[in-house]
Amino acid sequence: MMTHRKAKTPHLPAALAALALSLMLGACGREDDAVPGADNALLDYVPADTPYLAASLERPPEAVVDAYLQRIQPVLDEVQAQLAATRAGLESDAAAGGQAFEARVMLAVLRELDGKLSREGLNSLGIDVLAHKVAYGAGAFPVFRTGLSDPAALRATVQRVLDDLQLKAPEQEFQGVSFWRIWPDIHGSDVPEVPVGLYIAILDDHLAIGILPPAAEADLLPGFLGLERPAQSDARARLAELNRTHGYTNFGSAIVDLRRMADEFLQPGTLTAGVMAKLGAYDPATLTPECVAEVYAFLDNVPQMTAGTTELSENAVAYQYRLETPPTLAGELMSLVARIPAADLGSQRMLDLAFGMRFGGVRDFLRQKLEGIVQNPYRCERFQELNARAAEVLAKLQQPMPPFVNNFRGIRVSLDEVLVGQGGLPSGARGVLALHVDQPEMFIGMAQMFLPNLAQLGLKAGSPPVRLPDDLFPIPGMVGFAAMTDEAIGLSVGEGEEKALEDYLERKAGPEGMFLSVSYDTAAYLEYSQRMVGDMEIDTAYRGRGDGHPDADSGRAHEGILAVAEAAQKAIRESADRSATTLSFDAGGLVIDGRMTFKPLP
Repeated sequence: MMTHRKAKTPHLPAALAALALSLMLGACGREDDAVPGADNALLDYVPADTPYLAASLERPPEAVVDAYLQRIQPVLDEVQAQLAATRAGLESDAAAGGQAFEARVMLAVLRELDGKLSREGLNSLGIDVLAHKVAYGAGAFPVFRTGLSDPAALRATVQRVLDDLQLKAPEQEFQGVSFWRIWPDIHGSDVPEVPVGLYIAILDDHLAIGILPPAAEADLLPGFLGLERPAQSDARARLAELNRTHGYTNFGSAIVDLRRMADEFLQPGTLTAGVMAKLGAYDPATLTPECVAEVYAFLDNVPQMTAGTTELSENAVAYQYRLETPPTLAGELMSLVARIPAADLGSQRMLDLAFGMRFGGVRDFLRQKLEGIVQNPYRCERFQELNARAAEVLAKLQQPMPPFVNNFRGIRVSLDEVLVGQGGLPSGARGVLALHVDQPEMFIGMAQMFLPNLAQLGLKAGSPPVRLPDDLFPIPGMVGFAAMTDEAIGLSVGEGEEKALEDYLERKAGPEGMFLSVSYDTAAYLEYSQRMVGDMEIDTAYRGRGDGHPDADSGRAHEGILAVAEAAQKAIRESADRSATTLSFDAGGLVIDGRMTFKPLP
C-alpha cells in the first residue's frame, strides 16, 4: 500500500557548496605564518603532477565556524533523533534475525555516532571537524587526508565497527605501516579482481582515505601511507597563484586540470593507464593517434576548471566557479550575450532575474561549429556517431527561425509576491517584467494576430504605461499595465506596480558578458518550492513490521532522510537571508559567481 505525506524537499542554493568547501577544508584559528598554507602539513603529500587538488591555505576564524555550526544545530538535533529511532528499529529487527548486511553496517555506524553529533562528540571518536584537510589525485585515483583529534581513538572506533560487523578486514601492513583495505576484502578475496578498493590508514597525525586499484598497491601504498613523499610538491604555490589570479580567499579553493587528467588515461606510461591495461579495461597503446589528438582537441576548449571561496564571514559566504576556455572561443561566447540590464543583486524583492542571450547569434554559432565538423569530420572510429549527429542537428538549424526567436535578446522578471493556489499552481503575482527584442513594434504586431485587443492599447515607445484589458489575464481580478521602449516591452502585474514599470524599463545595461543574474529571498523560495512540490509518495508497506525484511529497513531509512531534509529546510528558512548568482563569459571563459547571506545570530 502507498501513503502520502507532505515532503518539504529542500532545494539548497549552490552557495552552500562553497560554504561546505570552506568549512570542510579549514579549521579554527588564523594562519600565523607568512607563507600561505605553511601550517597545512598535509599539502606535503600532494604530488606535483596531480590532476586535481582541493585544500585551504588558511584556517577560517573560529567565530565563523561556530556561527555556522550554531545555525545547523537544529539539523544535527534532528539527525540525532533519527539516529536513535533508526537504531532502535534496527536493533529490534536484528533480534528477530535475518537482518540485511546493509542494515548491519548502518546499525554499527549508528552505535558509534549515537549521542555524539557535536564537535565534542566527534572529537571523542578521534574526528576533528576543524582540522586541516586536503583532497587530490594519485594519478586519477582520489585521496583524502584530514587531521585528527586523537588517532588512537579513531583507530579504536573503526575497529569496533569492523568487529561489530564481523567483517574479514584485518589490519594489513606495508613496510611497517598498518592500513585497512575495506573492500573487496570483506568478500574474502585475497587476490581481488576488481578495479578499485577502499583503503583507510590512521597515521601518526592524520587519517588517509583512498579509492585505489589493488593491482597497483606496490606503486601507490608508499605515497598513500606517507612512507614516501613527493620530491617536489607545488600544491601551496599552485593554490596561492590560483587564489591571487582569481581573487579567491585562502579559506578553500580547488583546481581540476582536464589535460592532466586526460594524460592519465591516454598516455601509456602513466599509472592510471597501466592499471586500466592490466585490468583489461582498455590499453591506451591501442588508441590510434587520431583518437588521442581529437580527445586533446576537445579538451583544448575547456582545459581547466577552478573553484574558490571569495568571501567567508559570520553572515555571508560567496564562491566562484570558472571553466577556462581559449581567448578566441571566449570572445565568440561573449559575442552571444545580449547587453540588457542585470538583476538588482541588492534587491529586497522575492525574485529579481535577468537573462540575456541573442538567440539568432547562438544559432549561427552552433551552425558554424557543426558545419566545421561536417566539412572536416572526426577520423577517430570512436567518434563516428558524433559526425552523424552533427549532420542531423545542422540540418535542423538550417530551417528558418520564427522572427520573434531570431530577434530575442532577453527577459527580466522582478516579483514581490507569487500566490500559490490549489494544486501548487500560481494564482496571482505582484511585480514587473520586461521582454527584450530587436524590434518591439514587430513583436506587438505579431501578437495582435492572436490577441486582437492589443491593437486598442496603442502602445508606443516612451509613452506612459497603459492598462491591459481584464480578458487578457487568465486569472480573474489581476491588474496589469504595459509599456514599451525601443528595446523592450514591459508588463506590470498587481495594483500599483505600474508606477515602477517605466524606471524598470530604463535601467542601464549590465556588465559585458553577463547573461544570467538572479537574486532571491531564500526562505520565500524554499517555501514556494515546497508548495509547488506538493505531495510525495512514500512506500510504507513494510514500516513497523520489525521482521528484518530489507524493505522495512529501506522504508525506515527513507522516513529518516525525509525528516532530516525537513529539518534542514526549516533551518535554512529561519537563518538564510538572500541568495544571488551570476553567470558570465569573460576573456577567460565561463564564470559563475554566487553569494548567500544569513540573518545575524541572536
